[in-house]
Amino acid sequence: MATHCVRWDVIEQQVYDSSILSHGVENIHARSRHYDIKVEHVFSMLQAITACTMSFAHGSNDISNAAGPLSTIYLVWTTNTTTKKADVPIWVLCFTAASLCVGLWTLSYKIMANLGNKLILQSPSRGFCIELGAAITVVMATRLSIPVSTTQIATGCTVFVGLCNMDWRAINWRVVAWCYLGWLITLPVAGLIAGILNGIIINAPRMGVTYTMSN
Repeated sequence: MATHCVRWDVIEQQVYDSSILSHGVENIHARSRHYDIKVEHVFSMLQAITACTMSFAHGSNDISNAAGPLSTIYLVWTTNTTTKKADVPIWVLCFTAASLCVGLWTLSYKIMANLGNKLILQSPSRGFCIELGAAITVVMATRLSIPVSTTQIATGCTVFVGLCNMDWRAINWRVVAWCYLGWLITLPVAGLIAGILNGIIINAPRMGVTYTMSN
């Protein structure tokens, strides 16, 4: 059971499932260019390097996006003060890194399935370009102290690599629209949930406080 998500056949889910996002995937793949197998084999080895680079970039930005607010909350809770700069506790880095690993272990196959062959025809050469472009963008954003989403950057890289086929029909625009819809919904939904939770906490009964009923 613990290895169910790791053993999931992502390739089969990308093409042969019955979801609306998979409709017409075979035609999309047929419009994409196919390169020599020897070239793809070379890029399959180079992808090991870009995958490590992408992993480093992911941790350098996405982890800080979660570690920064969490360490700030911990600082306010422990010292009841705020500062412009504060050291991030080691346990916060370990917690956020562990959370990232848990996400990859459990539900990452769904992202791989949708951003894989459902969006464009993937191959080692295309994957190399996507990973390298996304890693460079994320590292540049990290150096400029700009919080970004690695997933959004990787999606943009995938779409632009698909456009290199010189055929807009080589891209599954249903998946693109679904991604953009998810990004637009995320902000108001996350804000609404945070506001509701904060309102519940503020108005919750407190220990040591006596409440009186008025007529």
